[in-house]
Amino acid sequence: MKKLLPVLFAAIVLTLSSCEKEYSLENSTEPSDLIVGADCRISKIVYTDTAAKLGLGSIAATINSLDIVKNITRFDSISNTIEFISDPLITNDTIYVTPDEYFIVNATTKLINKLHGLTDPTDPLSPQFDLVYNYSASAYLLSKSYILTSFPGLPIFTYTYTYTGGNLTHMTGIEVLTGDLITDADLSYYSFIFPKRFLYLLPDDLQYNEYNQFYNFGTRSLNAVKKMTVRNYDPGNVVRDSLVSNFSNYIMSRDTYVLSVQMAGDDQPCIPARAGKLSFSYKCK
Repeated sequence: MKKLLPVLFAAIVLTLSSCEKEYSLENSTEPSDLIVGADCRISKIVYTDTAAKLGLGSIAATINSLDIVKNITRFDSISNTIEFISDPLITNDTIYVTPDEYFIVNATTKLINKLHGLTDPTDPLSPQFDLVYNYSASAYLLSKSYILTSFPGLPIFTYTYTYTGGNLTHMTGIEVLTGDLITDADLSYYSFIFPKRFLYLLPDDLQYNEYNQFYNFGTRSLNAVKKMTVRNYDPGNVVRDSLVSNFSNYIMSRDTYVLSVQMAGDDQPCIPARAGKLSFSYKCK
């Protein structure tokens, strides 16, 4: 993982596909003529400011024929800068993103079991941590435990997820020692939009969020997200700030992949894109 000086990056474009069509119906499920494919996943998100008619940036993964992520690049279109680039290296069950930072994959389920990271990814000497993932039998992510490597087996923070009707509807993060809230979130959904392999929405993902759409973190929510509210707390469960985002104008492919959606309001750190129109490309097996 490395930061680069400003460069022109013409290979990352700001259109999804020349065959994409848009519809003006609010929250439309009317499909375009595009067929994405039978077994596909997000490979690129382009985000634009539609009011200013300005491209903001994109994040893209190069995924090979074996469904392995070979490269992830995040590009800032305003400054023509590569903000982030990673060339993950797979060794057995481990996906190394740097020599000190890696994901562990369950060999049977192919789910991400653990993230080993740095408390400050820009400082290789910063304390290291393990984020341990716990899933249900149906592969829904139920909880995560944040453990400093220097104190193994003693979670500092825990995050729990609540599902309703196949959708992630609530997240709670607490400091284990005090029991205080550090963050929580509420999500609501459109009951009539059922997208295939849409965004992972893990509201606590503040670090390493460039990876969270390109690896397997379990079963995604059944419906399309409508609203997402994330709150952060000071000690004593006092709300410090909140982020609110609303999603509308879903444009779907004929086989129900999301081609684009309007995300209004605040940026959400767990989504590696800025608020605006989000357009999606897919890699199919």
